[in-house]
Amino acid sequence: MRFGLLLLLAALTACSNPSPYVTTIGILKPGTSIAVRIGAGTLNVYQPEAGQRRDLFTVAATALPKGTPPPAPRLVAAPLGVVVKAPAAYASILVRVPDGVNLVVQSQRGDVNVTDITGNARVVAARGNVTLQFPGYAQAAVGAGNLSVMMGATQWPGTLNFSTRHGDIQVWISAKAAFAVRLHTGNGVLFTDFGLRGTSKGSSETIEGNVNGGAAQRVDIETSAGSIRLLRLQPQP
Repeated sequence: MRFGLLLLLAALTACSNPSPYVTTIGILKPGTSIAVRIGAGTLNVYQPEAGQRRDLFTVAATALPKGTPPPAPRLVAAPLGVVVKAPAAYASILVRVPDGVNLVVQSQRGDVNVTDITGNARVVAARGNVTLQFPGYAQAAVGAGNLSVMMGATQWPGTLNFSTRHGDIQVWISAKAAFAVRLHTGNGVLFTDFGLRGTSKGSSETIEGNVNGGAAQRVDIETSAGSIRLLRLQPQP
């Protein structure tokens, strides 16, 4: 499919200016996806700005304070949406995701922050902290870094996987959700306020059980070295 490209601004600014040096705005319809592949830099993802059309996406890159700005992120049409290719090193990349559009992230180095998008997300980060907070559901894998997930969904397809090789994990899931769960750390401590008990062997711990009677949907959380906290997300009054 093709994505609608409305505007491309590529105005180079002084390296000391923290403003984006390139911004791309386009259209994506609900049910599609935007995939972001970033080499290095902080990635911040939000919904469209207040007053902005809800089917618009934005990709804005900010250069590092010294040196020549890297090539602008390249946008490529994909069968289910658009792919943003940003293999260089950036200070940061801002992405605004339209309503009902899903997000896929591959990051080599740098923090990933996703807040208040209305679609779902899947994140793979080799090095850096990952923070996800939105009303849908997520999956995430981190190499070296901490993972924090706050998701509002009570239903999701199959199994949601959250993992790190070296880093702590915190996952908040709606207190109303019914699911089967497995938590495992190779070297660390497990905690959950969902009323589940586990077993330990040496430095490793495992908790496995059902929440609210269980269901076909599952959650699997694992780290090779780090602590895991699975917490209740209480609905807002």
